Amino acid sequence: MEIASPKGFLYSVAKAEIRYTNRYDIALIYSKKVAAVAGVFTTNQIKAAPVKICMKRIKNNTAQAIVLNSGNANACTGKKGVEDALKITELIAEKLNIHKEYILPLSTGVIGVPMPMDRILPALNILVENLGKATPFDVAQAIMTTDKFPKITYRQIEIQNRVSTITGICKGAGMISPNLATMLCVILTDAKINVDLMKKMLQNSIQDSFNSITVDGDMSTNDTVIMLANGESLIEIERGDSSYKKFNEALNELCNELAHLIVKDAEGATKFIKISVKNAKNSSDAKKVAKAVANSLLVKTALYGEDPNWGRVVAAVGYSGVPVKEEKIELYINGVCLFDKGVPTMKEEELRESIKNKEIEILINLNVGKAEKTIFTSDLSEEYVRINSAYRT
Repeated sequence: MEIASPKGFLYSVAKAEIRYTNRYDIALIYSKKVAAVAGVFTTNQIKAAPVKICMKRIKNNTAQAIVLNSGNANACTGKKGVEDALKITELIAEKLNIHKEYILPLSTGVIGVPMPMDRILPALNILVENLGKATPFDVAQAIMTTDKFPKITYRQIEIQNRVSTITGICKGAGMISPNLATMLCVILTDAKINVDLMKKMLQNSIQDSFNSITVDGDMSTNDTVIMLANGESLIEIERGDSSYKKFNEALNELCNELAHLIVKDAEGATKFIKISVKNAKNSSDAKKVAKAVANSLLVKTALYGEDPNWGRVVAAVGYSGVPVKEEKIELYINGVCLFDKGVPTMKEEELRESIKNKEIEILINLNVGKAEKTIFTSDLSEEYVRINSAYRT
């Protein structure tokens, strides 16, 4: 798969056998020059060791490398977990001859298991020796856990005959209900961006992308989005001009595509579901209603079974915690009106055929205001139970 890489970034992968044998499970991303950095992290009160380190280090607004591993989350591993993550960054820094504070560790995998440092440390030598021999696609593969396919995409913008590239690498299929904040995302660009401006753009971009998806309602201890901008393209993004508009649109598109790929690859999923709430009192209410429906096990299993049991959707609206008026609610699934201002339309048969589709659209009109919100989710199948009932066995 051909993926454009921003100028000035090098990649490497290695086999550390962290959890599985004979597969790439550790990766290194390196910028030839120090880059501006922004990050957003899980709001789970229990945070993995790498998250704690990254949250502290990005306060310096600069970074130069990211080391990522799959197979072990390094979460709930106490003081030793932090020491292990720091040791990894220290050894990489020494081998690359850069400041250790410029290296950000990211981990994903099983919670509560110590890092197998006896296997990881030798793999770090291989990472540095092979730097530049891998591609962004290789990195995306190395960080997969229960993912069925690597998640990677890119966008390019042209300004004054120069091209700037934004590349996004992501993983995630289960334990997905980010409130950025097991999801990791790295966004790389060769544009030059003021750190404060980049932070604002990243925060805005995740609201309708990573903050608008849910697979199972579980928020990970490791959710992380890191963005690096090294300025190698010589294109400068400045607030208020055409460069800002082009870059911002490209970043929004990239984040949305990656977020949707996570939902489409959800553990055991057979359907991609779009839930739109319109005419709510405010955007917060709209999001609460949409998430209540998206996380409803009864709604998700009904759609998996292709059962037109629309009453489960209305019930979820009612327990969302948002004040609603039954006599004003309208419900549409795949364009079929099933509930019209408190009265059933008895059109289940019209819906029955269309819910066999791989993509389902649910529209809930509350008719109490003008705000709206869209959330993306998946159905729930026996396969999800199988995967997560045997994750550590």
